[in-house]
Amino acid sequence: MADKKLFELELGTPATSDKLAYGKAGSVYKNITYGDLKAAIIAAIPPPPTPEFLTKIINIGPYDMNGSSGNRDIDVVLTGIPLNKIRNVSVNILSNTGGIYSLASPASNDELRSWWRVYDTYSNPARIKLYSEDQGFFDQNAFDGNGPNNNRGYIYVTYVP
Repeated sequence: MADKKLFELELGTPATSDKLAYGKAGSVYKNITYGDLKAAIIAAIPPPPTPEFLTKIINIGPYDMNGSSGNRDIDVVLTGIPLNKIRNVSVNILSNTGGIYSLASPASNDELRSWWRVYDTYSNPARIKLYSEDQGFFDQNAFDGNGPNNNRGYIYVTYVP
């Protein structure tokens, strides 16, 4: 039976100046402090690689696509991402019931009659402009009001660091 006292000991964190002996049995042992051991282990772990691409997801926010007649557009500022670093953009629109619809890319689409475009300003974060025409696909009650939880959807921006 094991000594009960052994299991009543509390293990703590060794001080960085405490020493640990190591070496081959039958030879003279060497000493290393826990602090030096910790530093050696950390130095042996390579840093994580820098990702080639990052993705930022931006809430569109309130956007009534079925508002009054005429064209409706909205600007979304992409703070901190210069235009020259952006590699891809996609825009998903949420219906009032939670359905997800892809917004056409920069070229106009006759059925959707909605699109987005990326542009830069002198103050230099890139911006995305969302545009929806009257009588287009998104001009219906399913896209009326500000969207589910005051967010009409998401913009996914892929960029290089």
